[in-house]
Amino acid sequence: MADWSSYFARMEGAPISIAVDLALRDRAPMPEKPAAYTVAVALRQPDEHGMTSEGEYRALQQIEEELAASLEPLGVIEAGRVTGRGMRTFHYYGPEAEAVPVIVGDVMAFHAEYKYRALSAQDPGWTIYSAYLYPDDHQLAFANDMKALQALLDAGDDFERPRPIEHTITFDDAEKRDAFARAMAGHGYDIAIEDEVAAVRCSKLDTIDPFKITEMRTALTTLAEEFGGFYSGWATVVQR
Repeated sequence: MADWSSYFARMEGAPISIAVDLALRDRAPMPEKPAAYTVAVALRQPDEHGMTSEGEYRALQQIEEELAASLEPLGVIEAGRVTGRGMRTFHYYGPEAEAVPVIVGDVMAFHAEYKYRALSAQDPGWTIYSAYLYPDDHQLAFANDMKALQALLDAGDDFERPRPIEHTITFDDAEKRDAFARAMAGHGYDIAIEDEVAAVRCSKLDTIDPFKITEMRTALTTLAEEFGGFYSGWATVVQR
């Protein structure tokens, strides 16, 4: 089952957005899909940062859906997409198939207003996926934040309403746990210690926004590492 998530990065100083199917990590590389296929589509109305404008989003989504449906019978699967610098690039893996550029051309013929390039390369080790598309630890944490925030939105959450936001930090022994809990005193969090799993739960009443969540997670992750702990994640309750 696919597990798509998105995060931001920079390429040659320019911002880019990367969406990737995280579920492929456990199966990569697939010996039966050694070929990497790329379809690069030039944006017609990029914003000032070279990213997709709101008015162009649906057209690119339509292209993506049609490409995926047309390539699937060949065993070609989408691994990720990259947006930035005036381009949206779709990345696929599959068996070697001469029909791929033909099929891509047939799809893009229905979108003649878009200029595109289709490329292919041998990538049996799935280097493009693992070294380019797949996030590093910090990017993965951000991607997971975005997934959690989207789930809240889908549930009808009102981000402007304060609610308890709880962060969990785990340790391999109680001494490190207690030292961390003492260090957190006075930082504006309600602290709860769990004996069974040597964990500290840090809770704060606050509103939700992506920047605030990232800031809290980053600060707590850094502090947890200083005390030999591991930041396990955050949770909250839906506010409607």
